[in-house]
Amino acid sequence: MFKGLFSNQLGQIRYADWEWRIARLGFAVCVWFATWHTWKFWAIDIRDQYMMKGANGIPSLFDISWVGQPVPTAVLALLMAVLLVLYVLGRRLLPVTGGLFLIHAVVGGIFSSPVGDHHATQVVGLVLLGQFAWFVWDALRGTERRKMGLDAGSGAIFWSQQMICAGYMISAVSKWVNSGGGIIPGARWVAQLPNIAVQFEKNRLQAYYDHLEVPASKGINAMMTQMLIEKPALAMVFLSFGFYIELVAFLALFNRKASFWMGLGLMSLHGFIFFIMHLPFYYFWGVDFFFFVNLPFWIAVWRGKADANQGLAASAGA
Repeated sequence: MFKGLFSNQLGQIRYADWEWRIARLGFAVCVWFATWHTWKFWAIDIRDQYMMKGANGIPSLFDISWVGQPVPTAVLALLMAVLLVLYVLGRRLLPVTGGLFLIHAVVGGIFSSPVGDHHATQVVGLVLLGQFAWFVWDALRGTERRKMGLDAGSGAIFWSQQMICAGYMISAVSKWVNSGGGIIPGARWVAQLPNIAVQFEKNRLQAYYDHLEVPASKGINAMMTQMLIEKPALAMVFLSFGFYIELVAFLALFNRKASFWMGLGLMSLHGFIFFIMHLPFYYFWGVDFFFFVNLPFWIAVWRGKADANQGLAASAGA
């Protein structure tokens, strides 16, 4: 499983049609829930007013508060459902991914206005944008590039992976810069980690301060917070691992094995943060699983139905 881990197959991996179909199906579920946050069609609801001055994204440019009224919201949700069906079926993916990205951006912007309270769904928007950009490029590239480069499905997966990596790397670079920079990436951020237990405790008490809900006196969160207070070196060890795996997330692009292990590492990072802070990372887990780990492929390899080195493109030119 580790042989060939450091081989350079950047931009040359061809994914089978069935891999792309599974990825589309899994990602479609992520898109729906990241946009509407519920499977209940009859319960979909978004606010119908916001202040443009403090809005984010598209709602800051145009007054689209009318989208939050019952009929427009229902129409938009129905349209997304139709687009997702077409997406899963692999039909007209250029306009479909563009439409999905636009709906996700509009609804997400309204949810996050006047201020964004989390960034849990942004990775879904990035992947949609990456896929839309790929299909635009696929429509514009010439016959020779198409013949020598990646097929449509493989290119969509590769560009999705790039967008996911970009999100993680921006997170790491932001920590590096905002903690004071320095020659060694993240060294100053890691040095400040012993104080992060205070932030964990604030998160644990947030329910009380916001809603006067009595926080649990015992539990995973409280136990881990106390442990990190007593043993700050643990915070430096575990969370520095998270920083550096984000910083080198681009390694997942080089080959299938690197993608698999990097995906598991990123999913473990989110699992550790969830373990401490009770913050769910459903959509990050989803995109990491479907676009990096790609478990169905490795099951096929284990059963002798696929080869980990199969399907390399003739050249890196996509």
